[in-house]
Amino acid sequence: MNIKWNLTPNRRKYKKADVLIFSVGKSGRTWLRVLLIKYISIRFKVPFKVEGTYQSNPLIPSLFFSHERWSHYADATWLQFLMGKNICPDRILLSKKIILMSRDPRDVVVSLYFQKTRRSKKKIDCSISDFIRNERYGINNIIKVMNLWDIKLLRHPRCLRISYERLQEDPVGEFSKVVRFVEDKKGDRQALYEAVSFADFENMRDLEASGYFNSNILTPRDPSDPDSFKVRKGKIGGYLDYFDVSDLKYLDNAMADLEKSYGYETRNRI
Repeated sequence: MNIKWNLTPNRRKYKKADVLIFSVGKSGRTWLRVLLIKYISIRFKVPFKVEGTYQSNPLIPSLFFSHERWSHYADATWLQFLMGKNICPDRILLSKKIILMSRDPRDVVVSLYFQKTRRSKKKIDCSISDFIRNERYGINNIIKVMNLWDIKLLRHPRCLRISYERLQEDPVGEFSKVVRFVEDKKGDRQALYEAVSFADFENMRDLEASGYFNSNILTPRDPSDPDSFKVRKGKIGGYLDYFDVSDLKYLDNAMADLEKSYGYETRNRI
């Protein structure tokens, strides 16, 4: 069922924001959030709050981070699904700046597995092999949502597409594109460098362990379990460490359905 409406108060969050950031869960959105909020806090001399949107300050672009269609298809109850709780209606979507963040679905599904088995309040008890085939959270649903966004945003007048992989390979260069897109100008170069340094993977992991962020978004469920951290590994291609030949073949076969615009290719190692 293709829901295009949102009949819930959640619609207002989309309407109030200047910039909407969409991604499947575990695609690096928290990293991008920390980068942007840290940049804003330095640039506009406001307190750093990882969950901040600064909607009350007209000088600061208002941000709304959402899993949108991913939440719609993966986490919504049947009533939430029918009400379109997580959907951004087309009329609002077309009036906003959109940042679409992607990550290789094979790495996403591994990270989701640890999220759902180690961090979530309602934990899933299954093997990682079963998880990648899960109807809600498995790789086929991840690819379905990514393809829906690709179609929906193909001709959007103000959409910036970024990837976790490119951001990791060139954090300054890629984040500068994000800043320029959000602010409609080059922005503050010094603030950009400081934000990138602050959001370095090892620094973020240390800060999460210390409780610096004071937020459920960035708090380990079990400090003694590295896989319960929000900032876990961040390795590109790390999925290869977790699967046998048959699972890798299943993942690569699923990748054949992903829109080529994302730039992820099946590695054909089988």
